[in-house]
Amino acid sequence: MGKWTNGTASLYKTRMLEKTTFLESLHYVPEPGWTRTAFSVLRAGKVAAAPDYRVARAVHPGQDVIYCLSGGGTVETLGQRLEVRPGQLAWIANEAPHAHMADPADPWTVLWFRLDGPDPAALRAKLFGDGPPRVAFAESANPAAWFDRLFVAMRGRDARLDLRLNQFVAEFLTMVDHALAGTAAQNVPAPLAAALGAMRADLGLPWSASDLSAVTGLGHSQTRRLFRKHLRTGPRQWLIRERLMHAQALLVESDAPLAEIAEQCGFCDVYHFGREFKRSVGIAPAAWRRSELGARPKA
Repeated sequence: MGKWTNGTASLYKTRMLEKTTFLESLHYVPEPGWTRTAFSVLRAGKVAAAPDYRVARAVHPGQDVIYCLSGGGTVETLGQRLEVRPGQLAWIANEAPHAHMADPADPWTVLWFRLDGPDPAALRAKLFGDGPPRVAFAESANPAAWFDRLFVAMRGRDARLDLRLNQFVAEFLTMVDHALAGTAAQNVPAPLAAALGAMRADLGLPWSASDLSAVTGLGHSQTRRLFRKHLRTGPRQWLIRERLMHAQALLVESDAPLAEIAEQCGFCDVYHFGREFKRSVGIAPAAWRRSELGARPKA
């Protein structure tokens, strides 16, 4: 975040600020190479904005996350213009042109932080998918206390801070996931639960859109929306992962040939099975089986 300021400042929202005030501004430089393997927080702070507060960039390292405490503002990211109000959080895609600005009539006070790591944009996509990167928090679950703990840790700068910041990022992702899912984290809708149970019970079926609709009692698009909302993935992607996990169990718990495992798990043939397995796991099924069992390759 940058500074666009002039005039005098007041810390109270009952008076319009003439100057943007940085109530907290913290910086951290991770150990060399750390963000290639784990996540960190590079900057964090609290800002009481003046009416003219605006930051605009083409690209920037990491990903910026803004949580609005009071007032309001706008975030422009991924070609979307998002209005952000108290209790709402916006995730900014720094790898693309972006901007954020205060509402001139009611400038915001925000908590914010910048995370970086192996692929921070992938975290955003995992949480929000194709939807707008914005989420509203219930009053009882807002992240203000998390920010307080983050600020204390960054001020302290103890020797284990790299590990602690990675943990902070994990906690934050869980908070956002729960806020996005709402009660869905504990209560999967009955039609979706029926679909998941039926698919797991017979992974060998093709499970076409019509098959799923017959189980859920919903239309194709409604079923897909349930998967996206509650599982952050589509029915086909979810099914492939379930098939691969079942295949892994069969690979280490049985002597069944690959072609038989492929058939049991719903892959059309052993070549399709091998391709999907290697794409997701990184190595071919036969090599993975030998490695897991500690067996040496045959000469």
